[in-house]
Amino acid sequence: MQQAATDLPAPDELAQQHSEQLKADIRNEIDAAGGAIDFARFMEMALYQPGLGYYSAGARKFGEGGDFVTAPELSALFSHCLARQCQQVLKEI
Repeated sequence: MQQAATDLPAPDELAQQHSEQLKADIRNEIDAAGGAIDFARFMEMALYQPGLGYYSAGARKFGEGGDFVTAPELSALFSHCLARQCQQVLKEI
């Protein structure tokens, strides 16, 4: 299987250490559970492990400089579409 080329930046040393610690915690959980954990538990740890999970580690996730930029942050188009739809609904009630 060929790996796709990406333009993602390499993680800095601190981010790499953070990732390695989370990986070790997940590995320990798998070992303690006899060699397997369910997907829900894996995702819970990956996303919410205190101080290490994606959403609980403290790094900025949304907006400029984060991992995600949402449509409303890019332009006013979303708010205009939403306002137009609300106007239609209000006229009909």
